[in-house]
Amino acid sequence: MPSQFFGLNVGMSALNAFQAAITTTANNISNVQTEGYSRQTTKLQATQALRVYATYGSTGTGVEATEVKQERDLYYDAKYWENQSSVGYFEQKLYYLNQVENIFTDDGVQEGFSTIFNRVFNALDSLNGGNASDESVRNQFIHNAQSLCTYFNSVSGALTELQKDCNEEILNATKQINIISEKISLLNKEINRLELNGGYANELRDERALLVDELSAVVSVETKEYEVANSYGENLGGTSYLVMINGQILVDGGEYRTLQWESSDYKRHQTDAEGMYSIVWADTGTDFAATSESASGSLKALFDLRDGNNTESLK
Repeated sequence: MPSQFFGLNVGMSALNAFQAAITTTANNISNVQTEGYSRQTTKLQATQALRVYATYGSTGTGVEATEVKQERDLYYDAKYWENQSSVGYFEQKLYYLNQVENIFTDDGVQEGFSTIFNRVFNALDSLNGGNASDESVRNQFIHNAQSLCTYFNSVSGALTELQKDCNEEILNATKQINIISEKISLLNKEINRLELNGGYANELRDERALLVDELSAVVSVETKEYEVANSYGENLGGTSYLVMINGQILVDGGEYRTLQWESSDYKRHQTDAEGMYSIVWADTGTDFAATSESASGSLKALFDLRDGNNTESLK
């Protein structure tokens, strides 16, 4: 038979459980401006019933908070990362194409190809019009022709500098990928350590998702979380988190791969600048699929801009 204080214990369990729920709500409100934070909810569950030898069999013993759960949908995460890669790709292209557009500007402030070429063409017409014997007319044509050559040299130099800028950004993007991959692997280890001991690593999971958000702007990203099992298929506890970029494994649980860059004198085009980087996997030496069909993100845009993708317009 329940004690005289049984009803008070039931009430106390409710107070404790709902205190945990209120604390979770307060945490949600305090983090409303925190980047990458996911709303959390407290899961309540009835405690184990007390069996009594009476006609009604058993009686409830109260409620308890069993879990503080993230309200995060992996489907929407995947959609966000997919679109973030497209945004990164087109924003990077837009930036550099605007730079190219500025080089070819021809307006009242900056003279461009049309203005300079028309001036050369008009000077040539003057020569053909019977003024070839006039030294001033000949000098004017030579001066305008020199201006056109200077313009071409200037455009060539500006485009080469843009190509070098793209090359350096490829290097920086590669370093960024390496830093993110190491951080994700460390978070995977810490998340597993906490959750195997019965804790909840919601904040660490948010931090990991925020890193994947950042990574998805640079390259195409896919993730998968699965339970760790032995050779017999028995769950050993904990989960392993897999990150793939451009269809290739970057992070698997606590293990991560790095990219390395190699400077080569090989030129894809005769007018390329010196020292263009190629990106390979450090562990295998194989090429990183930066421009594959499945790739996207700012890194692919940089390779397209640096190396050219003229064959696409011929399809």
